[in-house]
Amino acid sequence: MKLLKEFCKRETKPPSWDHNRNWQYIVLRTDEEKEFAFDDAKSIADKFDADRYLNMPRPYPISLGQKMYGYAMPKQFTMLKNAPYVIIPLFKSKELNGEYVSKLNPFATIWCVIENIFLAATAEGLSCSMRIPLNKEHDNVKKKLKVPPSYMIPVFIGIGYADPNEKELEQYNPDLNKQIHWGKWK
Repeated sequence: MKLLKEFCKRETKPPSWDHNRNWQYIVLRTDEEKEFAFDDAKSIADKFDADRYLNMPRPYPISLGQKMYGYAMPKQFTMLKNAPYVIIPLFKSKELNGEYVSKLNPFATIWCVIENIFLAATAEGLSCSMRIPLNKEHDNVKKKLKVPPSYMIPVFIGIGYADPNEKELEQYNPDLNKQIHWGKWK
């Protein structure tokens, strides 16, 4: 619990578009709490056929992102359920509006908070798993956890110790020389 309080204390440091830092957090600890909140994630994971998804005919080679999705999707519920703690960060915004980038400020700043949670956990030797709610899952979890209508849930974060036997999947290795543009986009 002390570590969780330290995380939350650090989370008041990210940039905040309204300077109110009005983020809220729900922390789930018990199996019952996690099963209640994440029954949609469990249902999606139970129905997901990774072999079919990974081996379906495609007009192009399977991407690393698709491989990652096929590997992680069936595990997302158990990663959350087996984590000692699940943090659900919340940000105040009735709806997202991408008409102008500035209208996404509440969403952008909560992701600064989320990154700080990941960095704080890593600094303590812990690992994080993440699930972004799919479709109606967001609204269902909000209703179950009695989240006020003016708040949104961007992600569910499981925090604990990584399984040392977990398979490490291939990652893209970006060429920063092609991604950094000096002065203007060339």
